[in-house]
Amino acid sequence: MRAKGKYTKEEFSEKYDKYSPVIYRICALQLGNRQDAEDAMQNTFIRFFYKSPVFIDENSEKAWLIRVAINVCRDFQKSFWQKKTVGLSEAAELSVGVIEDAVRLIDIFELSPKNRTVLQLYYYEGYSIAEISEILKISIGSVTSRLTRARQKLKLEMEASDNEENRVVPEH
Repeated sequence: MRAKGKYTKEEFSEKYDKYSPVIYRICALQLGNRQDAEDAMQNTFIRFFYKSPVFIDENSEKAWLIRVAINVCRDFQKSFWQKKTVGLSEAAELSVGVIEDAVRLIDIFELSPKNRTVLQLYYYEGYSIAEISEILKISIGSVTSRLTRARQKLKLEMEASDNEENRVVPEH
């Protein structure tokens, strides 16, 4: 077992390669653009390197990184410099490998960051509701209601988008 604070260059590089895609996707969905997501991911791994926590297993390690990434993104969103816009080219770049064809990226960004995070962890990272509850430090009921709200909002957004594309006027 290694001492806290003592990652070798090889150990850190291995962990970075293993977890950076997941952390990037979470940061991208939280922040909405590539540059901010890269900065947040970098800050997450800087904290990981300097704290060098010891974990009982890989799931605990991944959960810790996700939790830190979410906190870094929240801090970033509170900062003065944070903008609420996403360029079309950035949205197209984010969609590669993150959101399947059935879900349009713009629809995902219509969700609140809390709901996006739950959706990301559940569908794309494969965590159970109980695991998400532990990672986010919220109740299982909160995870379930955020997931339900995210699904409902996505469904409405996708239907509206489909109607707009097909020039269908919804009946009342």
